[in-house]
Amino acid sequence: MARAAIDQAEGLRRMFAADAAHMVALLGDDGQDISAALAVALAGQGKKVLLLDEQLCVGEPHPLLAALVCHDIGAALRNEKSLQEIVLPVAGITLLPAGVTGVTHAATSARIHLLTAFHALAGRFDVVLIHVAPVAQRRGFGFALAAPEVIVLCNGSSSGITTTYGHIKMMASAAGGRHFHLMFRGVDDFLAKILFRNLAGVCRQHLKLMPDFAGVLPMERLDAADALEVLAADMANWPLSERDDSRFEAFMRRLLNATGSRRPMVATEH
Repeated sequence: MARAAIDQAEGLRRMFAADAAHMVALLGDDGQDISAALAVALAGQGKKVLLLDEQLCVGEPHPLLAALVCHDIGAALRNEKSLQEIVLPVAGITLLPAGVTGVTHAATSARIHLLTAFHALAGRFDVVLIHVAPVAQRRGFGFALAAPEVIVLCNGSSSGITTTYGHIKMMASAAGGRHFHLMFRGVDDFLAKILFRNLAGVCRQHLKLMPDFAGVLPMERLDAADALEVLAADMANWPLSERDDSRFEAFMRRLLNATGSRRPMVATEH
């Protein structure tokens, strides 16, 4: 069984190496609606989009997409449903609810089977957008660890800046290179750029990385939609990431060794 798991993991490594570049994680404690709106904006620009929502559980309606979840990834782990039976076509995108309880008891083979199925599903899309569950509902990062591009929603308050830096530091500490894009809220463009320069300087000095400025997300809904349209268009110009085995290994390690979490693909960062 152990040998089979290693062989399957190596196969997954080769598969993910080919497609990881189109995976993008969106990180922010209240970013569920924003992830969905960005996915819809990408679809409106001709992209086939899979939105994996780590926060969405069975019996819950999506707050923006008005889709009621009947099954989530847990059903795939229990071999009750295929991922194709779990996904929901809505608003021009495909929604995959990923909020699961009790998954830590799943066998290693079941988790590897889930990854294989996820890769097969993801390969049908131009963009896989991952909404990372709020920090109160996770202990680390799951599917987001496989994404080379990470959009971080940054509240312009002092506490928001501290939280954003903490998110970046925790995710950057996991193996594998990632490119961070900071989008600010609650401030105007002038102040956002000042905050970005300060935060980018700290990231460069202490984390040896340089994030990008992804703009400002206005509070007003129509203006926010316009900003997400711009971000969606910019994403088409992001350079493709080269294969990074260390990022894959970090993802697999957390997948196969996850313990004590409410969510399926998470583990404590050290």
